[in-house]
Amino acid sequence: MKKILLTFISALLIGCNTTAPKPKTITVDGEPDGPHTSVEWKIWAYSTAAPSFIAANCTVVDNDGTVLREGTNGWTAMSGNMAGPADPENGYRDRHEAISMVGDAESFNWMKGYMDKTKPEMNGDGWIWMLHGDSGVDNFRPYSEGDKANTPEGAWIESGPHLMLMPKDPSTLDGQTTDFNTGSPYLMFEGTDYAHLMIPTEGYYDYQDPVPSIPNLENSNVEPEAPHTSAEWKIWAYSTAAPSFIAANCTVVDMDADGNQIVLREGTNGWTAMAANPRGPADPENGWKDAHEAMPMVGDAQSFAWVSAYFAGTKPKTTMESDGWAWMLHGDMGEDNTKAGVLNKEDSVEGAWIESGPHLMLMPKDQSTLDGQTTDFNKGAPYVMFAGTDYAHLMIPVEGYYDYQDPK
Repeated sequence: MKKILLTFISALLIGCNTTAPKPKTITVDGEPDGPHTSVEWKIWAYSTAAPSFIAANCTVVDNDGTVLREGTNGWTAMSGNMAGPADPENGYRDRHEAISMVGDAESFNWMKGYMDKTKPEMNGDGWIWMLHGDSGVDNFRPYSEGDKANTPEGAWIESGPHLMLMPKDPSTLDGQTTDFNTGSPYLMFEGTDYAHLMIPTEGYYDYQDPVPSIPNLENSNVEPEAPHTSAEWKIWAYSTAAPSFIAANCTVVDMDADGNQIVLREGTNGWTAMAANPRGPADPENGWKDAHEAMPMVGDAQSFAWVSAYFAGTKPKTTMESDGWAWMLHGDMGEDNTKAGVLNKEDSVEGAWIESGPHLMLMPKDQSTLDGQTTDFNKGAPYVMFAGTDYAHLMIPVEGYYDYQDPK
């Protein structure tokens, strides 16, 4: 199976020429009726490893290189299960067993290097979505897929939904943690040519055994019936800008009437939630209309060092020890992607205004590590905001990203 997969990846990099019969039209998120060996089921199972705005138009290929569906957006979906289904006659049991993945062109350059055990030759960083998770791996040992028996205690991770950053230069990930139990982005295969970043999303620990202990998780995402000016509502609205495994135990802060920061809830995981809308609520008496108007963010310590530098007009690299991360799952009220500080659409450059839905931000200590990333926010791929400035950072769209954008 490994040889077949390697042959397929090599063929994909120079263009596929075998196409399956045209499948029936299916919705992105609706599982089709029929056997799991069918073209229709495979297209659905493989493509939905990415958010719908990528899944809808990606190429889909089978493990033998057959093109199941031609795509138009430069992303390719496939099964990543090198062992194949446990029941070949009936196909993969579900999308998780298939280890479905959707990657861009550079990610396939990375995979080719990994499969033939050579250093990946890449023109830029690559991205792979795996929203159905994987079957498990030793976080510190390449080629350990499925080998839990020979993995040291505490090193095995069977991932749920996640995104992967496959770097052209692994040294750009220096300073990232290798601890996969905190919910933060973390490094896999550290110190090897195959070091890459794992970015957990909601449901990441659904398959892990033992599951990391995360107190308060069961009540972290329930909107309270309370005034939007109350501490109770603000704690919910601000903290749920991050996945539940971070939201449940982050610190939550707010501003009092005099502009002083106050703590609404003490946290334990090193992340902090706050409203980030500099405009303030349209109705101050009744508070934020909803969580989207509040523009809440949940960031780690380094992201707040970046934010402090941004508002002080200083260079983030002078205050940051490493890259920072900030979640904004309730989106924002819009910005000019090319110029910091533009808060009104009518003041923005034509075509540069983006009102974001759910996303994650990477705030780099060194902006040059983002070189080669696109600035086009219409494709669904991670993109750079404020390119060419000291405040360049990476926007990583997740499901629902275009819900607020006009035009879509």
